[in-house]
Amino acid sequence: MSEEWQDLEFLRHVFEATRVVRKPLTGIITGYHVLPYILVGQERERPSRAVEVRGRIKVSPRLVVAPGGRDGPTYGEIFGETELMDRRLVARVFSFRYASRVALESEDLKIRRQERDPQDHLERVLEELTQREVINTGVIVSPDVRFYPVSLDRFIREILDAEFRD
Repeated sequence: MSEEWQDLEFLRHVFEATRVVRKPLTGIITGYHVLPYILVGQERERPSRAVEVRGRIKVSPRLVVAPGGRDGPTYGEIFGETELMDRRLVARVFSFRYASRVALESEDLKIRRQERDPQDHLERVLEELTQREVINTGVIVSPDVRFYPVSLDRFIREILDAEFRD
């Protein structure tokens, strides 16, 4: 598998073939927060079975990159003012757990093999979120769950594109 992590064309394929089926409806919040996600894909050894990855991405507040050598805080003396900031100077930091094996469960990450077909499992996940009225969880379909960090990168980029759009 390590060779595939070096294959940029393969990783580009995983990134481009990832589908963000559902974005969180609550959007990104100003301060530190977590962004839950559920990623679904087929099991490599048994393509008729699904693998589900549930996790949380930790999101920092917006970071400001100050042009030049300014002396001291500002940006509304650290986040007091939000209306006048130039959006080209804003960033976020995201972090999430990564597991190279598919048998892991912790507070921040759960990887489970499912008995059902990946499409059926995706529909079940979407139905579960709708029934529970969960609006802050993203749902992602990955072409290869072994490379789910690449699919999470795609998810994060789609959210950032919406947040920092001019």
